[in-house]
Amino acid sequence: MSVLIPHTPPHFSVNRVRIVDLPGLPIDDAVRGQRAVDLLSSWAVIRYARARALDLELPDAFAQDTRHTRLALPRWIDASLNSPHPTVRAAAQAIGRRLGRNLGHLLLALRRGDPVNRAARPDWGAQEWAMWAGIRHVWLGGGLMSGQLGRQIVAHARAVLAELGDGDALQVTHSSHPASVTLLGAARYLPHSARHALCMDFGHTRVKRAVADLADGTLVRLRRYDPLMTGLEWLGQDRAPHPDTGRQVLEFMAQAIAQTWAACTAGGQAPDRDVMLCVAAYVQGGRLLGNGLYANLSTLADDARPLLARAIAARVPHAPRDLRVHLIHDGTAACAVHAGVSHAAVILAGTALGIGFPPPETKGLRPLADTLAVC
Repeated sequence: MSVLIPHTPPHFSVNRVRIVDLPGLPIDDAVRGQRAVDLLSSWAVIRYARARALDLELPDAFAQDTRHTRLALPRWIDASLNSPHPTVRAAAQAIGRRLGRNLGHLLLALRRGDPVNRAARPDWGAQEWAMWAGIRHVWLGGGLMSGQLGRQIVAHARAVLAELGDGDALQVTHSSHPASVTLLGAARYLPHSARHALCMDFGHTRVKRAVADLADGTLVRLRRYDPLMTGLEWLGQDRAPHPDTGRQVLEFMAQAIAQTWAACTAGGQAPDRDVMLCVAAYVQGGRLLGNGLYANLSTLADDARPLLARAIAARVPHAPRDLRVHLIHDGTAACAVHAGVSHAAVILAGTALGIGFPPPETKGLRPLADTLAVC
């Protein structure tokens, strides 16, 4: 049996936290009144990059709000940090600094829980703010945290915390393998019997794919495949789920899994019966909650796992008859990498912000080998 996957309630999301003010502190004007998702996401990168388009020598291809822009523009900024042209390099550094300072201010707002910011988040009560007040360690993962840009974001966030008096109380670091932390954490929830399990991370911009190799219940290797683009535009978190979109999402997920299954089989090792799927949606058992792209599956079935298993079996020749699909929220998966650490949180920065809190103990989770290979 697999370990019971914990439930992260949808209202734990930090995307809608708004920094109205940090009374008594000299905060940056750029963060005042802004939501977290507007301060640290691919949308934030797009906004800041377009404001410096001339200095960055930004290609016209980034003028459109497309999946390509959300994925490629952060990479462009990351590469521009090493540009031989001083103006381009300085503009990229300014964006990294801005994103990092945004993160630092957001963490301060979360930990302080000032009344003015509490009033802007009415669905949070004293319990949620008290939880953040007790956080002592935050790990960062996700697409924006990869490469030099991610290192700059962390460095500038630390600088803000030190500047405004919280540097000793809160530790901010990169998570292990920031681009793969969700897949690694998800693999820890696989059954002990798993040997070569397909793990996929369905985000709003792209799908990360890997096979988790386990030996005697220990994760020894994560074999990654090139990511896929979602093929579906993100419909926005404020749009209610609809069956028509749910059928599109189901078809896309099933095809992506079948394509990856075929690639694994062609490589000489067919996946075994357990398939672990991370999704950019909140999950309770097999039910997807809230809004957003993948939550549309909730309109097709109360439990999406059998639905997905049937769709996969219909598209994968010789699929195991006892195929089992496991679903996990991306932030919940990522924080399993740091299981056993208390007063901690994991934030994933990508198209939006994902959040998770490490489980208090590692009992039942697949251990990560000391010689774990991510390739």
